[in-house]
Amino acid sequence: TLFRSSLFSDLPYELGHFAPITQIANVENVLVISAKSSISSLKELIALGRSKGTNLTYATPGAGSIAHLAAELLARSAGFPMTHVTYRGVTPALTDVMRGEVTMMFSQLSTAKPLIAAGELRALGVASKVRSAVLPDVPTIAEAGDMPGFEAVSWYALMAPAGTPEAIVAKLHDGAVEAINAPEAKAGLEAQGAMPVGSTPAELATVIATDTARWAKVIRDANIKIAP
Repeated sequence: TLFRSSLFSDLPYELGHFAPITQIANVENVLVISAKSSISSLKELIALGRSKGTNLTYATPGAGSIAHLAAELLARSAGFPMTHVTYRGVTPALTDVMRGEVTMMFSQLSTAKPLIAAGELRALGVASKVRSAVLPDVPTIAEAGDMPGFEAVSWYALMAPAGTPEAIVAKLHDGAVEAINAPEAKAGLEAQGAMPVGSTPAELATVIATDTARWAKVIRDANIKIAP
């Protein structure tokens, strides 16, 4: 929803149609390559990408996905071009990464972790501000690639129609945060690789504004277009 208006010109809605209530959870993304690859770190990947005549590739489950945008953000932050290889879904994309037919992919941590644990994939960095509690030994992309501020996190939020009375927004917020912080809810979210948040409406509005600007710039700079 954040960046759809930058991808499509005919959406029947825009962000101004919604009132923020609370951010429910963050879903961490991780940059993975085949465990068979000779690349052992993000710095090695960047050095290879910058070398003359090298054409690195990245897989995504579709154009305009967070995997697509995260890879383009990486390419621009690190200063080398990559070729986008799009698939119809996450499974075939990760399968080709495991086989080494595509160099890399950004995947949700919950999906990639079992394959990392099984020795099929190698994690080069998590695309969040801090290291993941799920993979504490894997550095963030910001630290591993010397790219301060790099972040590509998927998240879920609760919104209401614009113009909803503040008292109702406050009541919805309090109820939602109470539910998010319930032990069984937190455990369920964490088991799926999602980190519970429970932010204020103002904090969510800041996240929306920051991420909208970040991804709109990536879409514009990479000239990403989605056919209607």
